[in-house]
Amino acid sequence: MINKGRINVRVQRRRAGSLSSLRARFHGRRDADGLREMLADAYAGGAPSDEDLPPYVLGLHAQVRHSTARLRSRTLAAHRALHIRIQSESVRVVNQYTERGEPTPAALARFGEWVAEWRSAASVCRQQAQQLTDEANQLIACYWDAAWVRARRGDRAGGRRPTGWLPGKITLDGTWAHLDDGLLSDRWYAPDAPGRDTDPSAVAQALHILDHQSARGRSDRTRQGEAPKGSRR
Repeated sequence: MINKGRINVRVQRRRAGSLSSLRARFHGRRDADGLREMLADAYAGGAPSDEDLPPYVLGLHAQVRHSTARLRSRTLAAHRALHIRIQSESVRVVNQYTERGEPTPAALARFGEWVAEWRSAASVCRQQAQQLTDEANQLIACYWDAAWVRARRGDRAGGRRPTGWLPGKITLDGTWAHLDDGLLSDRWYAPDAPGRDTDPSAVAQALHILDHQSARGRSDRTRQGEAPKGSRR
């Protein structure tokens, strides 16, 4: 059974409540005069580069990076013992299935149980990181709404900002794409490192064995279910 207390890693989240939204709108109105040219380009269909984003938006980017990094490190720390067990058991699985050619279903099942526990924890971690991102994007939207209204006030082309125009929108980077990357630190912290797949670690090999065996088991059960039954005499 998964210990929910271990999975529920507590982090200080920036909630996009009424106070935070009001603060974001205040910054947007305050910065509006200096954003007139940028907003005029936006009305014409342009979008600023990341280097040209206002300090408030860049500050939200920094906060999200800091909060998600802390969330990730706390998840690893909370599941340190589980991480060690997976690392250790992966060597046994690879040795039995690859080196000796002697499958051990019990060891693979034990490894699969621990991996499933990790994937559940990593899934919660990713959901919390996505929540942080969504809350920050809500504040960015409040900022640009206020800046747009203030800067375009009195213009015939005023009104609400164009739909879909949200400079500085935050998205989770590629290291959050796969739950198992937390077990492979080179992928979680250096996803684009050259040559990282040329000599896969024991964990990567064991995960491949686990997923391959699971897929083959499902395929075998499907074929058995579709096999024609013999007629009774």
